[in-house]
Amino acid sequence: MERNETYKPSPESFARFFAGESTAEETAKINHWIAESKENREEANHLKLIWSDIGSLRSEVPKVDVKAAFEKVKLKRVAQMPVTKPAFQTLWKVAAVLVLAASLLFIVLRSGEPESMQIIAHQISEVKLSDGSQITLNAGGELVYPESFTSTERRVRLLGEAFFDISRNPEKPFVIETDAVTITVLGTSFNVLLTDELVEVAVVTGQVEVKSTYGTEILTAGERITVDLIQQTAQAGKTSSSGAVQFWKSKKLMFDSSDMQQVIADLEKVYEVDIEVSTEEILQCKLNATFEEQSIEEVLEIIALTQELQLSQENGIFYLTGAGCNE
Repeated sequence: MERNETYKPSPESFARFFAGESTAEETAKINHWIAESKENREEANHLKLIWSDIGSLRSEVPKVDVKAAFEKVKLKRVAQMPVTKPAFQTLWKVAAVLVLAASLLFIVLRSGEPESMQIIAHQISEVKLSDGSQITLNAGGELVYPESFTSTERRVRLLGEAFFDISRNPEKPFVIETDAVTITVLGTSFNVLLTDELVEVAVVTGQVEVKSTYGTEILTAGERITVDLIQQTAQAGKTSSSGAVQFWKSKKLMFDSSDMQQVIADLEKVYEVDIEVSTEEILQCKLNATFEEQSIEEVLEIIALTQELQLSQENGIFYLTGAGCNE
């Protein structure tokens, strides 16, 4: 016979218990554990207070700064922990607070829509869907998706930036909804960036259909489209072969006999800096180099060295000066 004292509810179990989502068996086990000792009752009451604090945010979860809220709750409740408890118990409770908070976010976001889940990424995060598709969310990105795809299409909703690697299924297209465009694919990899001013879709492999109020465009590998929400236009073009589109994810740029004009444009975009040159001849130079996990200062120093240029910086602007190339 299993001894009762070997059972201890996990933070996830407590979250379900407080939300009223536990099974009858789990509810009975938790109630029995609570009744076993005064310390268990105190611990359950402590976690219930945390639930009350975070649960009060339920009606505004999509807009909540979850990280800040969790920190506030942690500081408030940890300060109330009895100092006479052994150190390992205190550490366990701190860990329980954090895990419980994360579980609670998941449960709250599911409430009212039991088959949908929402991820709010505070840092670059990987999400694997039930069909095997892999999505990488950039920090600040939000993704709403079903627990499983049961209809004739695989539909998700995106805010922010993400890289999609979609499992091929011709009978069930993958559809990404945004406020401005709808993106439909069968199986491919591509990057989507959404801001208040634009939507940019850049295809790495396969084929993507991008539909907006400004028209429909079919993109293939190496192509992109930018929907300007301010100017109300859609412009298609080629993507840079350097990997600038995925730089936020890979932190890597590869230039293969690339024109310096394209190099500078890519660096300005991914590092969000301004770079100016002293002569047009500098833009005619070619660059063969791979940069990975390097600062913009290091990158420009290497470029200046290999192209026999001088690098300087003033008022936040980088300057490349020198003779350049005559090609």
